[in-house]
Amino acid sequence: MSQHPSAWGRRLGIGAAAALGLASLAAACSSTNTTQPRQAPLPIPALCSIESPRVAAGAVPTLRYEQWARLLLRDYTPGFAASNARDCTNQPVEWREFRGNCAEYCDEPTNQQRPEAERCRVPVSDVVAQRPIADDDVIVTRIGPTLRLVWVITDRYSNGEAVGPVALTEFAENNRVVVRAIGTVRNYPKRARMRLDTVGERRVLVHEGEICDNDDDRTTCRRAARLMLLRSVGTGGARFLPEPLRSVHGRCYGPARFEFQRDANVTLDSGWRRTFQLATAIQVRGEGVQVHETVTVQDRDPSRPDDPPRPYRRAGQDRAVYVVGNTFVSSDPSLWSRVLSQEARVDRIRDAGAPRDASADGADVVDGGDDFRGDPMDGGI
Repeated sequence: MSQHPSAWGRRLGIGAAAALGLASLAAACSSTNTTQPRQAPLPIPALCSIESPRVAAGAVPTLRYEQWARLLLRDYTPGFAASNARDCTNQPVEWREFRGNCAEYCDEPTNQQRPEAERCRVPVSDVVAQRPIADDDVIVTRIGPTLRLVWVITDRYSNGEAVGPVALTEFAENNRVVVRAIGTVRNYPKRARMRLDTVGERRVLVHEGEICDNDDDRTTCRRAARLMLLRSVGTGGARFLPEPLRSVHGRCYGPARFEFQRDANVTLDSGWRRTFQLATAIQVRGEGVQVHETVTVQDRDPSRPDDPPRPYRRAGQDRAVYVVGNTFVSSDPSLWSRVLSQEARVDRIRDAGAPRDASADGADVVDGGDDFRGDPMDGGI
């Protein structure tokens, strides 16, 4: 039988996830292999530096929060209009969600009236005015004896997200703290943590953070992870860039950002309420990033609020994200978008005030046809 071209995308997705699993299993089961995974090289040139305080022999070097802010920021003026900050390389600390050929997502109706260079910028009305840098605005993660990942929050948004420069820093031997790479990251700020992983031949920053409806109740917290690629940008040195997530056919899915929990509700024609719940977990491996998604669908009769919800569907999927060239490539679209497209009217719940992320991926399009035909529940891995 003739094979629809998009079927190769499905086969690649299954093979990709399987390859990640087999590679991990082989590494775990090999008791004689002592070779360490190859680490992608770190950038050498120093972009910025300040003097490091002397520490006692054997002590862990560190800086105070105001010293980190002075290292990463240039001429920061609290109280001025939002988005006026510049990092230590004199680049503006601004968030631009999509880059390169993903600019088609910058042409959404809400951005049509903006100049082309500004269509990906966050509207100023969504940004809380800058304030003086405080201790809780500086997040430091130790990733080695002398290496630190540092995030300094300069802007906070009305939806709970925050933005600011993120940098790979090193306590050098000449009593200086130097910046090896820098960029701008936007994510939830609570209990934020960062790590620098090697995927294929490239370094990837994994930035996690959460937001809570009630700070005293951890069950109300939602966590999200963002992937950023470490790239050399010529004379600008090494930078962390929010490269987009693409399909195997090159279609832009949007930012490489993953919400760990997500939910949506719709009212059916019968009057019943249908609830969608997403649970996502990511695992970074040498070959790629494995994204495991579970979607649970339940129905509830609003006229009988004491009745338990009726299970309708439950689906799971593993998909693989690779670094190909200077972008992230996903073997499959998200399970969340596929389930919503079949079991709900997506236009009634799309975005719902939540930031755009990789769970909003649509199915890839090939030759005018949908990349997935039939029931996506049949393809859960």
